[in-house]
Amino acid sequence: MKTLNRWIIYSIGMLILAMGLTLNTKAGLGVSPIISLSYAMSEIWHLNFGNVTFLLYTLFVIGELILHRGKR
Repeated sequence: MKTLNRWIIYSIGMLILAMGLTLNTKAGLGVSPIISLSYAMSEIWHLNFGNVTFLLYTLFVIGELILHRGKR
């Protein structure tokens, strides 16, 4: 149960992060290097920038879990 709560809180945190980065970009304040890939993907494929950011961060987390799997 404790692990489930951590994943829920982590997911909410990623949603808030994606929303903040989207607002930063839509307000014309610029694009930071960490979200330049998701911004480019959303512009090329005409997708929602917030969804692409959330998806990319989710892929980063899955990649990190795969890399750290052998270290436990």
